[in-house]
This record gives sequence, structure tokens and C-alpha cells, in this order.
Amino acid sequence: MSKKFYLLVNLKSGADRGTFSYRKVTKILEQQNIEYETILSKYPRYLIKAARQLANELQNDPNTYLIVIGGDGTLNQVLNGIKQSDFPSTPLAYLPSGTGDDFARALNLQSSPEALINKLCTNPEVTEIDCGYYFNVNNQHEGYFINNLGIGLDAYVVAETNNSNSKKRWGHFSYGLNVFKAVLNQPGFPVTIKVNDEVHSFNNAYLVTTTNHPFFGGGVPILPKASPTNHLLDVVIVEKPSLLKFIYLFSKMIITKKQIKDPNFHYYGAKELEVSTKDLEYGQLDGEELGSKNFDLLFHIDKFNLLH
Repeated sequence: MSKKFYLLVNLKSGADRGTFSYRKVTKILEQQNIEYETILSKYPRYLIKAARQLANELQNDPNTYLIVIGGDGTLNQVLNGIKQSDFPSTPLAYLPSGTGDDFARALNLQSSPEALINKLCTNPEVTEIDCGYYFNVNNQHEGYFINNLGIGLDAYVVAETNNSNSKKRWGHFSYGLNVFKAVLNQPGFPVTIKVNDEVHSFNNAYLVTTTNHPFFGGGVPILPKASPTNHLLDVVIVEKPSLLKFIYLFSKMIITKKQIKDPNFHYYGAKELEVSTKDLEYGQLDGEELGSKNFDLLFHIDKFNLLH
């Protein structure tokens, strides 16, 4: 039986990289006479509903392939839609076309449309990959993430980047441009971490990120030991340093990757975690803004099927 491809696309991702990738994919499919159908993102979070409906319609049909074309936020939406469906094990392929593409970086995923289509048409594989699940006790919100859920500095950077023109002009470099603005303006805040039945409190946290893999902010290796295949989540806490100390610590992340030995840097790994803050803080989920709020979060490790 012939295959059919379903393309879930954010044309605006990655300063229009989504449009470029989509055009290349459709050209290849048409040249090879492969049937396909396109679902375009129409507004924020649109693809959650679209992916849920599509998974329910296809019912894990092995002759249909779902390809996500966009950035990590686009992949997050499709993952959440599939998880909300009656067929949460529906596999999905991903063609990274965003600004940061941290998830693709962590797994060294193929970014070539030609190579991805060729692989899916000749020798497709399905691999179980870790993702994170969160539940916010304060507002009853829940969901899944492929990269990380961050509170503080990284969320401040995401908010500044998404609400400025720098993202379209500078691409993934825009994250770096906004880091130093965040350094100057992000205050320290109290946070409590519960992991493996132990409670850890910090009065002057600067960045609190629960992560599924090493990267955040467009390639910064915040925790090199983290992995999307080790069945653990890691929470990283950085206590607020002086500006010079931050520059030194940030340079460690980029150059030596030995920041984990710094006394301002703390991390814990487990299958389940709890993170709570008392003050209003910026939050981000896979590069998408969560707004400024109190967080009382329960986390556990989950999984999804990646088609590649």
C-alpha cells in the first residue's frame, strides 16, 4: 500500500526557515509522486488541536507518516496534541527549521529535507525518546516538553527575544544578544526543589531549568551530562552571581563545559521532581513564553515515538 505524508508546518518558524523547508519537502514529494497533505499553523497553539484530531483520525496507520516542520515550539505543540489523543504512541518525524533547534542538536537529527524523505521512504525507524511531563498545581495546567521548562534567566531571555525584532534579524544569535540584558535585569528569587525525598532550598536563584537534554537558548550546553535517552530529568539551579562571575560562568558553559564544578551551579537528576517558587517569575516551555507567575510544578519523565 502506498504511503501518505502529513506535514504539520509553521511557516514563520526560524525567521521563515519553516517556509524554505516546507517548499523543499513538497517539491521532493511531488517529484517522487508521493501523496501528502498539509496542515499549516494558523495561530498560536493551533497545531495542538490539529495534531490531536489527526492522530485520532489516522489511528496509528503504519502507511501514514507525520512530519513536523518548524522549530522546537512547533514540535512541542504537535507532541502535546498527540499525547492528548486516543493514540499517544503515534510516531512523528521532525525536520528542524527553527531559531534554536536545541532538540535536534541534542539528538543530532537530520536537517536535510532530501535525507529525511529518503530515509522515511526507504528504511524508516521508530525510536522511543524521553520527554518531560509537568503539572502546575497553582493553575492545574499540564503538558509535555521536549527541551526544558525554565524559570528566571532563560525565560527572561525567551520573552525578550520573542518580543523584539532581533529574532528575525539575527536568528539564533538573538538569544545571545538578550542574555546580557537579562543578566542586568533578572533578580534572584527563592526556590525549593524536592528530589528523591530530599528538599533543597535556595534563596537567591537566578536560573532554574528542568531539562531533558544538555542544551538551552540555541545551543548553550547548560548540563552536558543530560540526555534525552537516559530516562531521567535534570533540574539545574544557578544562584545569582556578580556580573563578572556570570561572564566567567557563562564562558565555562560555552568553552570548557565545566560549569558543574562551580559553587553557584547545582543540579539534580531523577524520574520525578518538584519545583516551587514564591515570587512572580518569567517561565518558558520549549522556547515559548509562559508569562510571569508563581510556579508549583510536579515533573516526571515520559516518552514519545520519534520517526526517523
